[in-house]
Amino acid sequence: MADPSATPVSSIKSRIAALNLEKVHHPEPGAPPPYSYDHTAVKKSRPPPPPPSKRPLIEPRSQTTNNPPLQSYGTTSTRTIGNQPIYGNEEPPKKQQPALPPRLPPRTNSNVASQPPPPSLPPRKASEHSIRTKASVESISTIASSRSAVSVGSTRTSFSGASGGDGQQYRVKAPPYDPSKLPPLPPKKAKEEPTPTPSRTALKPTRSSPSVVEKTEPRAIQPPPTLPSRPPLPSRQSTTPNPRSASIAPPKRSALSFGLNKNLETPPPLPSSRPGPDSAGSPPPIPLSSRPNLAALQASKPKSTSSCLVCRDFSAPDAHAARFPRHTLPTHDLAWLATQLTSPFPSLTDKARALFTWLHHNIDYNVADFFSGNLKPSTPASTLSTGLAVCEGYAALFTALATHAGLESVVIGGHGKGFGHTALAPGAPIPPFSAGHAWNAVRIDGGEWKLVDCCWGAGNVGGGGNGQAYERNFKPQFFGMPNNEFGARHFPEDGGMQFRTDGRVLGWDEYMRDDAGERVQVYGDCFPEHGIGERSFEPAFRHIQSEAGSSERVRFQFSAACAHWENERCGKGKMYPMVLHVNGVGGGKADYVPFETDGRVWWVDVERRELGRAGQRVSVFAVTSLGGRDGRGVSVAEYKQKKGRVGMGFGGVCAWDLV
Repeated sequence: MADPSATPVSSIKSRIAALNLEKVHHPEPGAPPPYSYDHTAVKKSRPPPPPPSKRPLIEPRSQTTNNPPLQSYGTTSTRTIGNQPIYGNEEPPKKQQPALPPRLPPRTNSNVASQPPPPSLPPRKASEHSIRTKASVESISTIASSRSAVSVGSTRTSFSGASGGDGQQYRVKAPPYDPSKLPPLPPKKAKEEPTPTPSRTALKPTRSSPSVVEKTEPRAIQPPPTLPSRPPLPSRQSTTPNPRSASIAPPKRSALSFGLNKNLETPPPLPSSRPGPDSAGSPPPIPLSSRPNLAALQASKPKSTSSCLVCRDFSAPDAHAARFPRHTLPTHDLAWLATQLTSPFPSLTDKARALFTWLHHNIDYNVADFFSGNLKPSTPASTLSTGLAVCEGYAALFTALATHAGLESVVIGGHGKGFGHTALAPGAPIPPFSAGHAWNAVRIDGGEWKLVDCCWGAGNVGGGGNGQAYERNFKPQFFGMPNNEFGARHFPEDGGMQFRTDGRVLGWDEYMRDDAGERVQVYGDCFPEHGIGERSFEPAFRHIQSEAGSSERVRFQFSAACAHWENERCGKGKMYPMVLHVNGVGGGKADYVPFETDGRVWWVDVERRELGRAGQRVSVFAVTSLGGRDGRGVSVAEYKQKKGRVGMGFGGVCAWDLV
């Protein structure tokens, strides 16, 4: 057998045979492989045939009404509406009209040719349902002509004129008109006129206006035909004798009576007299022991809140505010504290009062920094944490708590006639405006803006000079004081923050001259202890002229804080007996003259010479004790009886200076 390696593989068949032999007879180690890596020349593929010079024509499709002509080689999804071809941004070519068949030669009819030409057709009448325009010639106008002009088997066209391929125009003419051959028209049916209805009139055929019945002449109403009279019904026998029924007709029955009393036609007569207490069937007497106690019912009712803040009962918010000492608070969160203080009260006035009272119990005046001049700016949070503040700190903390409680409140800065204020001497010039105090305005019930001074209402400094201690002394008058009276000691920088009830805007000069010459000196316990109005004292000014030989009588007078003040209900109990301390003629014989009172006003008349000499003082005192017992409720007569016989205690109310 020949060596396969000596002869190169010339074909695929010989190569496969060599491989088969190699699998049977393995070559010796180191012998050359029986195949070669030489690649045979790859035969080149034939070039593609040249494209045809002209695309073969597509065999025309049968065109019918339900099978529109194929006008595009694309798929149905890529064609536009109506199966029109897609031309992109280019303008589609104009649609060419199909050619009409050639015009038929004229008819050659000897009979017709000898006849005269037929008359011309009358002009067609235009109607609103068959109006053709120039555009309608090239569009589909009726259902019969809506088929395609190139449909299979169709010999009609919907076009009134077209052009052939050679440019010659063909027209389809109607057959010759012969009126004699036309069938006679059927006779027209006469329209039946509707019989007019007397009760109705024809409506106007309108589109947008309503149909209105035209006015017609009033017509006489025909009376209804007379019905045959029925025999009268027999009268019903009455079961209840009624002597008045013959003269007075019974009243008409109500609809409700038909369901309640069907058997009675007339109400039964009322009895001439009511049965006595001893008659049978009378109700038993009401036991008096089961009647409710009217006094107990009145006492159980809640007390009505008064519109006057001077005599209003604030015991509930004052007691609630005392339950939250600052050093026992679990947090210094202002929102939490405001909620705890005000949430039990629906009244805006009570909410504001609770905040006012809480500041008295928990914030002290910072006397150390005030007198040393080391005051530093404060915030509501720092005031709450330290428990110390001046007037600005009180006002800022009140507004912060009020805002968290849902109240409207502002801080007002201006001048205050408080610690260190000196009244002008008569005729002295007005000093320039200076601001050194702060207070608040809060909106309470009824939308009223109320002026309050939390700093002056919390307490007072025990004297002047450095190192003075602060004393907590609750003064509720700086919460309930009317705005007009409040404005006599507070002048704001902004005149619109006076909130006077009379609508006036007080000027700086008028404000400073209000106490020019210095008003009567009123002690701090005047209102909370005795319920006396601070501006009700007469004489109003502090200095009183003394004349040794004058017999002129001077009236000293004061009144309760408001017109409806009751000290037992609004204050601390019954009133003390009030006395006026005078120095006597020449100033050497002191006396305590009692005031007369009607429960609202206290007065006493004293001769001017009995007041004393210049340099002495005339004062009003409350007799707080007589013979070791409380002086509340002691009458004027009892005081005069015990005067000079038992020991007495006195409490100062106000004072005047004799000049």
